[in-house]
Amino acid sequence: MKIIYGLKNGALLQRDENNVCKCFFKAQTNGMLNVSVGKVIKKEGDIYELSGIPIGGPYSFTIFDEQSTIEIKDIYVGDLWLLGGQSNMEGAGKLRADQILYDENPMESVRAYYMNETWAPAKSQLHQLWESIDKCISDIYRKNRKEGPWGAEYPDSQNNGVGPGLYFALEMQKRKGVPQGVIPCAVGGSSLGHWNPYGIDNYYTAARRRFYECGGNVKGVFWYQGEAQCFEQGCASFVSDMRALINGMRKDFNNPQLPFVQVQINKYHAGIIDNDKYWTKIREYQRTLDQKISNIATVYSNDCELDDLIHLSSESQIKIGQRAAEAMDALTGGNGNPSPQFDGFEIVTDDYIPFRINVKVHFKNVVGMLQSSGYPYGFVLLEKEDEPIREIARVFLEGNIARLKVEIDPKKIENYYVCFAWGNTYYCNIFDKAGRPIPGFGPLKIKDYLKN
Repeated sequence: MKIIYGLKNGALLQRDENNVCKCFFKAQTNGMLNVSVGKVIKKEGDIYELSGIPIGGPYSFTIFDEQSTIEIKDIYVGDLWLLGGQSNMEGAGKLRADQILYDENPMESVRAYYMNETWAPAKSQLHQLWESIDKCISDIYRKNRKEGPWGAEYPDSQNNGVGPGLYFALEMQKRKGVPQGVIPCAVGGSSLGHWNPYGIDNYYTAARRRFYECGGNVKGVFWYQGEAQCFEQGCASFVSDMRALINGMRKDFNNPQLPFVQVQINKYHAGIIDNDKYWTKIREYQRTLDQKISNIATVYSNDCELDDLIHLSSESQIKIGQRAAEAMDALTGGNGNPSPQFDGFEIVTDDYIPFRINVKVHFKNVVGMLQSSGYPYGFVLLEKEDEPIREIARVFLEGNIARLKVEIDPKKIENYYVCFAWGNTYYCNIFDKAGRPIPGFGPLKIKDYLKN
């Protein structure tokens, strides 16, 4: 007897609605398969379903047929998540002292299926691309390093590589009280073209293979990508490419409503000014993607700091992981709060200057009230869709409303645009009582979003 894929020592297996494992594996056998814990059902061909093992762990058991026995050790049952996207999911945050300390004694019940195809406790750095058995990942990584400033295919040591995956899993463990597992699949620099479900030997097919290696059943997907789409064609095809990606995963993962949480992109301090409009557009497409595709949620990063020109700092990655967990908890019927959302404009007369007006920007899903660290900042007024102007005198935060005191002719204001987090030179510092930022949005024409 031989297990081909789907069941390995140290694995985290996805639970079903009855809080017992449901995993699929492929095996070559000599007769009927049996298991010492739970039960095994033969599916099509050489595929078997393992079920009946309750949440928790670690468990050890045997799978056997008439002629041989295989012992499976250190199995956990809980929730399993696939991590995908590009470098901010892969992680480039610098290792801090507390993360090094955690990695010395990580939580055993929070697991990762590393790119060397082994299960182990999840640590701060989840993606070791050079160890991938998928040559479309490891060969390109090693080639780029050797030809780049490093001059060597493999890193001597890693003092960075911190992404949000560990902190997502740790927060989900707190919220659900069951073991958690992640399947790291992100690749730095990858565009949505690399994640084409209909491609051959690309990042999507690598992730799909790893999905089957981990039992062919996950609870959902945590995704962070979009920086590579910030050009004209990338923007033009973004929504259709994301629809293809999510539909492909839902079909291949046999879950038509597979929960999907994404992160709205941050900024790029070396970005070309002419590309500011594309970065802004991608944020807007991400913000509104849930209006086009069901059962997805977006979390926001516009308040986050960077550790280099484009990658979130380790501290920011902790925030993003926790925010994504809360959004995923809300999306999957838990107690989490959905992310704050833009909810329309209102035009009102200024309290002190009757011939001037204010624009109220409404938000929903706000915990407590809006607040800021210092003067509220991040809004931009535009006369044309791609032309920011300086006409906001002051911003007031009033409950779930940001009131913009503007110096525009009341007869013309409806044709102006409002944006939050414009381009790559913005500074945003507005969030709710739970510490979650309002979304980057726009530019949105005021008259198109006026509240009744």
